[in-house]
Amino acid sequence: MPFGLRTLKTGVAVFLCILISIIFKRETYIVSALTAIFTIRKDFENSIRYGKNRVIGNTVGAFSSLLVITLFDLFGKTDISQLIIMPLTIMMMITLLTKLKATAGTVGGCATLFTILFMIPETQTYIYAFNRILDSFIGLGIGLAVDYLLPNRQCKKTDDI
Repeated sequence: MPFGLRTLKTGVAVFLCILISIIFKRETYIVSALTAIFTIRKDFENSIRYGKNRVIGNTVGAFSSLLVITLFDLFGKTDISQLIIMPLTIMMMITLLTKLKATAGTVGGCATLFTILFMIPETQTYIYAFNRILDSFIGLGIGLAVDYLLPNRQCKKTDDI
């Protein structure tokens, strides 16, 4: 089983996400740690791209959930409203993320949307949405900092094997 520098960087980033959550008494480190894990890639340029897409996706998902909550308040959270509102929201999110050139954030954005709407108590949805965005930025910052500051073995293009 290979144990490389990217694995080490990922472990350090998760450690720092947990540490920051403990120090600042954040409710959970799940989102920041996942964002850091998704951010760290084979090189720093890819890390920036994937991290940016993850944060954009989570942000779009969080704001979309607030829109859906408003629509559910207006029309009720009935079966028929869910059958209409949810697919339209997902299509809107995919379109927006495509326009923002952040399609790699689609799955995370949809997961954010569904988590806020269906797994978080209704009295905590707004604060959870805000915290989800904040934690995404924390994880992105930690992931990029760790990836940038720890050494990176770049493969030189040579004819030698």
